[in-house]
Amino acid sequence: MKKLLFLLFQICLLCQLNASANGWQSNWYASLRMTGGTGEYLPFWARTGEDGILPVRNSGLMTAGGDILYETDKGFYFSAGANLVGACSMKSILNPEPVYGLVDRAYVSAGWKMLHADLGLKPRHGDLGDLSITGGDIIMSGNARNLPGVNLYSDWIYFEKGKWFAVKGNLAHYYMSDNRFVKGTMVHDKAIAIRIAAGRTVELMAGFHHYAQWGGTGIQASLNDYVKVFFAKRGGEGDTLSDQLNVYGNHLGNEWARLIWRRGTRTYTFQYDKPFEDNSGMCFQNFPDGVWTFQFSSGRTQGLLTDLTCEYINTTWQSGVVHDRPATPEEMAGQDPDSPWYGKVVVGGRDDYFNNSYYYSGWTYYGRMIGLPLMVPMVPGEDGVCRGVMNNRVRGYHIGMKGTIYKVPYTFKATFTENFGTYYHPLSSDLWQLSMALETVLLQNIAKLPVALTVGVYGDVGEFYQKSAGLILKFTYGGSASF
Repeated sequence: MKKLLFLLFQICLLCQLNASANGWQSNWYASLRMTGGTGEYLPFWARTGEDGILPVRNSGLMTAGGDILYETDKGFYFSAGANLVGACSMKSILNPEPVYGLVDRAYVSAGWKMLHADLGLKPRHGDLGDLSITGGDIIMSGNARNLPGVNLYSDWIYFEKGKWFAVKGNLAHYYMSDNRFVKGTMVHDKAIAIRIAAGRTVELMAGFHHYAQWGGTGIQASLNDYVKVFFAKRGGEGDTLSDQLNVYGNHLGNEWARLIWRRGTRTYTFQYDKPFEDNSGMCFQNFPDGVWTFQFSSGRTQGLLTDLTCEYINTTWQSGVVHDRPATPEEMAGQDPDSPWYGKVVVGGRDDYFNNSYYYSGWTYYGRMIGLPLMVPMVPGEDGVCRGVMNNRVRGYHIGMKGTIYKVPYTFKATFTENFGTYYHPLSSDLWQLSMALETVLLQNIAKLPVALTVGVYGDVGEFYQKSAGLILKFTYGGSASF
């Protein structure tokens, strides 16, 4: 990390020395947040999102950072940024030290027209904004800290002048630096999406995103192994039994489809975002699991309701209640007697989202869910290691709204869920939960300075989390300049 920050400083300095040849822009910001609640832990919406930097108990949090952007008239650009976090919090299993600091972002980026490359710690958020429970991406929701790595990606690339058909994609490699069951786990990531437009009125998009956890302490990680990961091939001799029976590494991802309809200034968006853990999920055996989203945007900044998001979340089916069944005599006749599955037929159910029998910490990072935040990780043990997800069968409803009341902006969220645990470790009973949040910007440009005061009120009622109420006061400062 020190080397990355030093490289960032050198490139920023070089960019400024050459600023006279082409223009560059900069922005800077800082925030002070004070959070208190009535329960042992803060309500769900007071500790969820924002790239996993929020403490889970009463706390004070400071951030400071900035970004620069350097562009040329030939389509080339360079950008870099960093954001540092310092916190003073009541001790918790996720924050064992009362005072701590962390690097939230530290990245350099470069690109030409629609092609881009990121190096370092940089957020990756979905397309549906902060009113959505996932931001539009059930796998990478912005609920956990940013993964360090490199990401090569493109914007929409059109193939004809009418701009009715386009593709985009990415290829990335990340490293999981937290204290986890398989330390040093790496993450392979690739995606492709298509876009079909009928003028500027209707757009249809669909995409496929593939992730794989691989390598780590005690696991070979050669170029040949990377090829296995890339093409989701089975492991060979010397790999774990799980990798030989299934595929090398822990593979997961999502398939999504989105319809956008524009009418005047108003925009209507419909999206279905479905996770998968194996072939049964990829082949839609787990349908209708996923997040179903409807969004409305008025295109205005003032009004009682300018933006609305409604979502239905269901992850209870998981391709069915049965993973395998006894084989019939006829089926056994065609099976390999030396196979661990001899005498059984794999049906494909019990996908067990975001868990894995070997990469035992699952799809978590620093104790937080990387994906859908309604799924809950195991409490870390005495060694500080999270051992997977204890609640991945969830059914829920979510609503998010934005608008202004007497020109005062507000954001409201309400999330109702039923929680069932996992197929392998169900909860003793189905537990319901209602979490709410109301945030408003009370003051802006205080004393003609770019300072704002945001107030948030939060609450949890139900059976899954403890009943609690919370309050957040947040002061933000920001500015920008062009040269």
